[in-house]
Amino acid sequence: MTNAPPKSTGGPAATFATQQRPGFRQGWPEWARQLPRSGFEKEPNPNYQLIKPEEMAQILAAADPESVKRLQDDMDFLDHELLRLFRQRDFEASLNQNRYRLIQIRFMALAAVATVIGALQALALGNENQLVPWLAFAETVVALVVTYMATIAGREPPLPLWLQNRRRAEYLRREYFRYLMDLPPYDTVDGYERKLLLSTRAANINRGIYPDQQSE
Repeated sequence: MTNAPPKSTGGPAATFATQQRPGFRQGWPEWARQLPRSGFEKEPNPNYQLIKPEEMAQILAAADPESVKRLQDDMDFLDHELLRLFRQRDFEASLNQNRYRLIQIRFMALAAVATVIGALQALALGNENQLVPWLAFAETVVALVVTYMATIAGREPPLPLWLQNRRRAEYLRREYFRYLMDLPPYDTVDGYERKLLLSTRAANINRGIYPDQQSE
């Protein structure tokens, strides 16, 4: 669900289709757009599409009506059978990616605070002995906060959840375009069997069973 604009050699660069709200961090440097945030969305964007409808309309402007209708029927079926799963997995991957980065930044900030307090303690030992107990107390508080954060993060670690959901989302993305382009295994079946095959594969991917781990 990253909102990185593609590189372009000329003209304004169009942004990728994304579940992010429109205009998210528009005009920010690329590294800043990837920074985590505290106010993350609560649920997936129900209107998110892997192919923008207006772009598809431009591509199919010169196509024959029968091909356009078949492609539209495929996209309607994919929206119900696959895209709803992709939206959820893509959202969960982005949510846990954001959680992971937030936790790492907080740990780094606390480590910096602990280092500063330790340095002040060393300086206070020779000149301001009355400050040592207060600095030691502050160091203890920082250590308790780190312990608390590590305990909470360890109960549901975001990194494996991020990677797990991202893998499933990308497999679902691949399946979406396989079906639209009649690539294997959809080139040898038609009608109900073709739809059933897509539904089965999408459901398996959503559960973590990947097609390349099965005998086709």
